[in-house]
Amino acid sequence: MFPDLTGPSEAWFKEHIAPDGVEEDGCHPDEAKALEDYYHHETEASAAAKAITRPIDRSDNPGAHLYRLWNLLIDALVQFPESHVPALIQLLDAIQKLPEPDLTGRRTLETPIEGCLWRGLPGFGHMWADEHKLDDWRRTLAAEKSASRAALRSRHVRKAEIEARLVVAEIGGIPLHWGYDCIADALERRDAVLDFEVPAATRWIAIAGDRLYTGAVNRIESWALERRRDWGKEAAVMSLDRWLFWEERMGELQEQTKEVGRATETADRVMKQIRSGSD
Repeated sequence: MFPDLTGPSEAWFKEHIAPDGVEEDGCHPDEAKALEDYYHHETEASAAAKAITRPIDRSDNPGAHLYRLWNLLIDALVQFPESHVPALIQLLDAIQKLPEPDLTGRRTLETPIEGCLWRGLPGFGHMWADEHKLDDWRRTLAAEKSASRAALRSRHVRKAEIEARLVVAEIGGIPLHWGYDCIADALERRDAVLDFEVPAATRWIAIAGDRLYTGAVNRIESWALERRRDWGKEAAVMSLDRWLFWEERMGELQEQTKEVGRATETADRVMKQIRSGSD
């Protein structure tokens, strides 16, 4: 459940409810209430999952309304205090484990292709990517005032942590490739925004490092590694050689700024532990 730390106000939940019942503009009131009850320790994850999905479960056209629930939960992931993320991951996992409803006699035009409403959280990963995987974020950052840099960095790193946790929990179809992409960008690009990208890469390594390393051992192919960067590591196959190169780069970057130095020390230690533990 959620730790007792400062979190969303009552207004946060009200602001997410569709005004005048126009559900395209927000979530169903019962969805917001279910999340609020879960936040206040009034329900466990399994009960909250049933409550928060009930409006969609009972809808004449369930697939048409998935996006509003995903939007509510995505906002919670990025806007609730960071310490709340594990509880939200538990809720998402409970949702995807719900039994599938009987859709007989209901509109199925907008039902996910797989025919499932909950298993795998269809559409969740795509919505996350549309909102938070922006290709031009470096250019946007360059236009921001320096005073906002710390807040933007925190947001960038937090999104990496959420993605890594979703991968480990096998939720929403978030791919491990995003982790390889994040780390390769941080360590193989000369124009990397080090104080943003190295801490983000470290979160991936700290949370999903075992999976990332297993991919190196098994030499899995990843579209994220095909793209040419500056250190000639554009081979699509993840390998132990590449893992060792990343370790080396983390060591080289330890003399950078405080944010980068702390992150690289952590990453270097974790990467070596993972490698030595697999020997």
